[in-house]
Amino acid sequence: MKKIILSALLAAAVLLSGCSSFLYREYSVVEPHSSDYYENEDVLRAESYQDVVNGLLILVGQQAKEGTVWLYPDNADTDVAALAEQACREVQQETPLGAYAVDYLTYTIDSTPRNYVEIDLTIGYRRTAEQMDAIVHTTSISALADLLTAAADRGVSELTVQLSYFDNQQQEVRSIVSAVQANQAGASRDPWQVNFYPEGGDVGIVEIILKK
Repeated sequence: MKKIILSALLAAAVLLSGCSSFLYREYSVVEPHSSDYYENEDVLRAESYQDVVNGLLILVGQQAKEGTVWLYPDNADTDVAALAEQACREVQQETPLGAYAVDYLTYTIDSTPRNYVEIDLTIGYRRTAEQMDAIVHTTSISALADLLTAAADRGVSELTVQLSYFDNQQQEVRSIVSAVQANQAGASRDPWQVNFYPEGGDVGIVEIILKK
């Protein structure tokens, strides 16, 4: 199956100022069982640090609780434990989906002599499968008012939107949310809560809590 490269898009990996969007690195989103990322049906293949990060994002996107990555390092002296630690931290703290959904990531390293190193991963989530499945994907905040109005009309308690482009628009988002709430007859007078993921980084997911 085809590998889709999300290239030249900002952030999830590093903190940069100015225009930002969903992902800065060339994170790869691959369909299940892509030959490019799967060693076999149950094991992901990686040849670099970025491949490990992308593999973790695949697992999180599939809401997997466990996963295995076989890393074929270019350098025999690669500190695989340090690499795995950094990749787990990046996914959990700096990528939108990881910051939104992941509670913890743990790993063990199997260094049995062979041409790859096995990384066994365990993922804990702070979101339910229903919450993750309900994420709405859109290109920008232009659709936010309509999405939020529809959500309020349906009486849902929260709306989570994953954006492919975001240009430091936190205040604009808050203004949109306030305007939509003001137009909702019978809406709670308590301000709807707005959360950005990753917090303090290059935002890729916006969560709006309509009812607590």
